[in-house]
Amino acid sequence: MSRKLYGFLIFITLFSLVVRLYRLGEPNHYYFDEVYHVVTARGYANNNPAAYDPFSSPPEEKTAYDWLHPPLAKLIQAGSIKLFGDDPIAWRLPSAIFGAAIIPLVFLLALLMFGPVTAVFSASVIAFENLNLAMSRITMNDIFLTLFVVASFIFTVLYDRQRKFKYKVVTVIFLGLAVASKWTGIWALAVVATYIIFSDFKKRTFKIGSLLLFILPGIIYLASYGQFWIQGHSFADFLGLHKQIWSYQNRRDLEHAYGTTPLFCVPNGLNGPRDFCPWILDARGVYFSFEGYGQKAGYIYALGNPLVFWFGAGAVIYLLKEFIKKRSQQVFLILAAYFVFWVPWIFSPRILFLHHYLPSIPFLSIALGLALAKIWEGRYRFLAVAVVATIVLTFFYFYPISSGYPIAMDAIDRYMWLKSWR
Repeated sequence: MSRKLYGFLIFITLFSLVVRLYRLGEPNHYYFDEVYHVVTARGYANNNPAAYDPFSSPPEEKTAYDWLHPPLAKLIQAGSIKLFGDDPIAWRLPSAIFGAAIIPLVFLLALLMFGPVTAVFSASVIAFENLNLAMSRITMNDIFLTLFVVASFIFTVLYDRQRKFKYKVVTVIFLGLAVASKWTGIWALAVVATYIIFSDFKKRTFKIGSLLLFILPGIIYLASYGQFWIQGHSFADFLGLHKQIWSYQNRRDLEHAYGTTPLFCVPNGLNGPRDFCPWILDARGVYFSFEGYGQKAGYIYALGNPLVFWFGAGAVIYLLKEFIKKRSQQVFLILAAYFVFWVPWIFSPRILFLHHYLPSIPFLSIALGLALAKIWEGRYRFLAVAVVATIVLTFFYFYPISSGYPIAMDAIDRYMWLKSWR
């Protein structure tokens, strides 16, 4: 890799870290799902068994323990609390670090698969993507899942290229870490396992013993509950906990003003009326927070950079056409990774939110990076530069409501480009 590429990668990574760390302690209290995740991370830090108990009382008013998701992300957050103290910066610091780290990982994945031009465009796209920014500044588990997924795909490609067993092992470890952060990691496991097995057959390197590797994510998942086991819980307790998780995840009676499915807005739940507002078009964000600062207000609205979403949708269509024509195995992998993190949610038995689309965004960024690289290599390369420039400008335009930066209270109206955003 050239010095210019190293310089670009260092710059864009540091920039991404700075915008995530700036005012990270604001608001200086729980907001949105931090009412679940922070108190649970604190419970883990204090080795409190109640944090794993579906029937435990709320630790504070208007909070509840998050027993609905695997522990790994919250254990990382608990480690930050133990190291840096129990305050908003410590709660959110791991998310900021992991969120910034996604940018160089996207660069590396695109570089391995499609070369330096696509890598530069892909990293530029995701570095200026607002939903990724918002989810990097809150104590939740989605950003951890996303990083582990992207890392697993990097080692999948390395294994496919070099056929070194160690890369297959590392791939499976990252998949295990993804599943141990959020069940959605199972979708990545399905794509990667299928891809690797197909690749092994194609290159005549398939060994039945390699299938044993795919029990490793299950072992990692069980290990993520290490504190649970050390506290003296039994396997019956573990099964009971997971029955409660499964029961809750299948509830159709949940309602939320910003509740969606991948295709529809469902503010009154899945049994209520619905309006078409697909995730892929950035049609409905989520209000995370409103904080008063005298005559100003800090709004945090989890919304994607609309130009990344809209241009990205066009890029995905372009890649689908390219795959139909050329049957590229690499293009297939990017498309499969992109679609698998939102299409299955169409059949979800409960309401969701736009941030469930987050794991698709690195692969959307690579799809758009590929399309921009194609333009760059043609006669009208200025168009590729113009697209990136407008994405960057749009990122900074929406930065205040992605980060809670104080603005005039009535200024929020100018950000509501679509009626469905309100």
